[in-house]
Amino acid sequence: MYLFTYGILVDPNQVEATLNHPIDRELMKYAVLSGWERAWNVASDKVSHPERTFLSPDGTEFDGVTVALGIKQRGDGWECDGAVIPVTDADLSFFDPRERSYDRVDVTQAVTWAGKPEDCVVHAYVPRQDVCRRVEDAVNEGRTVCIRKAYVDSVHAAFERVGQLETFKRLTRVSSFPVRQLETVIDPAYSPNTAQQTR
Repeated sequence: MYLFTYGILVDPNQVEATLNHPIDRELMKYAVLSGWERAWNVASDKVSHPERTFLSPDGTEFDGVTVALGIKQRGDGWECDGAVIPVTDADLSFFDPRERSYDRVDVTQAVTWAGKPEDCVVHAYVPRQDVCRRVEDAVNEGRTVCIRKAYVDSVHAAFERVGQLETFKRLTRVSSFPVRQLETVIDPAYSPNTAQQTR
């Protein structure tokens, strides 16, 4: 069983931080998901992550919506690059809470990589419709919608670490949402595990 990742989790350091144990990095492979597009379509705010507060540079609380990466099915001619990681059911018990705005979906037939086993199963985290709809609702309501600079920097660093930053940029449409500097504060009332699982 494998997990296809397409954002920060292409970085093995991030995978190990999520799982709280080392992985066999030789088994983590660059892969392509055909028929899907990577998109800036995942809403993140107090509804999805109540433990997290964003602060603007002047120290005031940001009360808008930040947007993270997801994927959406598009059809022939579309591709999303990323990585595949061998996973166990125990591993997924760490990934699932981290990716709580997403559904885990079987994408076995759409993913290719060098040496892919014939009898494997591949999952990917696909954003839930209600989460994507909250981005649209926020725009319609006139709320501030942006992308955190720290998030963009982390995604770029992850793809640069695996030598695929230029491909990531080519396959990822530039978002119309502005990139803003926001500081992240985690509520200490939440456990360290919950805080670590946030994006």
